[in-house]
Amino acid sequence: MTKTVNNTTYFLFENLLSYNSINHFTSTRLGGISTGHLSGLNLGYTVNDNPENVKHNFELLAYATAIPQAAIVFPRQTNGVNIGILKSVDDIFPDTDALITNVSGVCIGIRTADCVPVLLYDPVQKVIAAIHSGWKGTVEKIAKSTIERMMKEFGTQPRDLIAAIGPSIGPDVYEVGPDVIGYVKQAFTENTVLVPVKNNEKAFFNLWEANKQVLIESGIPSNQIEIAEMCTYSQPELFYSARRDKGKTGRLATGIMMI
Repeated sequence: MTKTVNNTTYFLFENLLSYNSINHFTSTRLGGISTGHLSGLNLGYTVNDNPENVKHNFELLAYATAIPQAAIVFPRQTNGVNIGILKSVDDIFPDTDALITNVSGVCIGIRTADCVPVLLYDPVQKVIAAIHSGWKGTVEKIAKSTIERMMKEFGTQPRDLIAAIGPSIGPDVYEVGPDVIGYVKQAFTENTVLVPVKNNEKAFFNLWEANKQVLIESGIPSNQIEIAEMCTYSQPELFYSARRDKGKTGRLATGIMMI
């Protein structure tokens, strides 16, 4: 569902809204004070925006979501598969693309601009995870590795997990070349996540379905997985998109917190 507070618009997942013990969000670019090609609610400090603008944008998001800015922890993402376990709001995570915690009052988040944000909640063991899954993370199944860490560290049973796949580049526009296709075919042998482009060596890669398959393969029931089905590339009024904007774009954020 969509929610707007003081012109700041963000999305919520219906399956996660069923639990009063958590708060979550996935942002849009609507609202905010960034200008030019970053216009709106840019939440990235590494895209040549004025840091004061980004700070103010986070204040707007904090007010809208009721999640204090100081409570949000982001890893330094590198499109890898490293997973961090957060024990304190002061923890720092270099070279990390997924966070897990059982600490209440701390929001774990990831930044995206086409890549897939994935949120997980274990209502039994009281554990949450936020995952950044680009094409590399998807073929290397970072979501599966995250679930395995939740099982090892916190006793999570995959059948208990509630999962949400957020706004990201859609299956109708995410075109990839032969190199990526090779990795995808190795990771997804049934080849249901690629659609060949006619008269071309390229194909469209369905990141939404691929990540859903990884979650199901990991043991999460399909009816506990929600996909936003919102394409960042195709909706410039709502989302930043690295591919559409040729890298010169802002950053969205997705986060989850136990109350």
